[in-house]
Amino acid sequence: MNQHAPAAGPLGHAAAARTAPGTALAQDAQRITAAARDLAARFRRGGRLLTFGDGPAAADAGHVAVEFTHPVIVGKRALPALSLSTDTPSTGASPTLFAARLRLLGRPDDIAMGILTDARRGGEVLDALAAARALGMLTIALTSGEPPEGDSGSGGPDELVAAGGASSAADHVLVARSDDPLIAREIHVTTYHLLWELAHVFLESPDSLESTPPGCRDDVCLTCADAATPVHITELRPGGLALAATDAGTEEISVALVQAQVGDVVLVHAKEAIAVLGGESR
Repeated sequence: MNQHAPAAGPLGHAAAARTAPGTALAQDAQRITAAARDLAARFRRGGRLLTFGDGPAAADAGHVAVEFTHPVIVGKRALPALSLSTDTPSTGASPTLFAARLRLLGRPDDIAMGILTDARRGGEVLDALAAARALGMLTIALTSGEPPEGDSGSGGPDELVAAGGASSAADHVLVARSDDPLIAREIHVTTYHLLWELAHVFLESPDSLESTPPGCRDDVCLTCADAATPVHITELRPGGLALAATDAGTEEISVALVQAQVGDVVLVHAKEAIAVLGGESR
């Protein structure tokens, strides 16, 4: 028996159904990083995270708020977050409830995160995102949908049929590439955990939130530091690697998560480039 052959039956089908959405999530690293960077900037300005979700996603909205206010990793700071879904029945929300509560509680420096299990039936979440945007809040939508036929799933949110109005109602639209609500929720869990982790990376490295990052600091080691550091790409290498110039010399880093070019300034955390900040080639 070939131990490496794909599993047959229900387990094999379940695993196969998650392959494409998981791959697409990795391809969205740049979008997730950009959302986390803006999220951290709002927290630094004293903003709060207000979360809400449609149907089953109401529970995910509560989970997000708990993650930010009660970090499970020792040493990470608690961040102000509130779920607007916690005192609302998960399947009986009024179409205007979230929007009304946002208008009452929201402030311009706050962040609104709406989670849609199915963007085609998430009108109350989209209405709330639009209300938040009108207040000047940063808006993030976690939605879902299958790419159009023949599309690999690596395109932008506007290419997704089911993303609906999310692309115009939110500053950042992060799409789980599946029309199966259960799989979409699994992708959403990973997405908001990444947002949490990267927001802390940016908060712990204030320089990374500047539009024009300074040069690499000479007291930061790219190998072991728990801070994000901007560096210049001097050479691209096979296998998703690159050489980066630092004050301490040249170090090899991974650029597998970003589309970096020689001359770019990239933000590096634990030797992994997590965002392209700009550079000579842009």
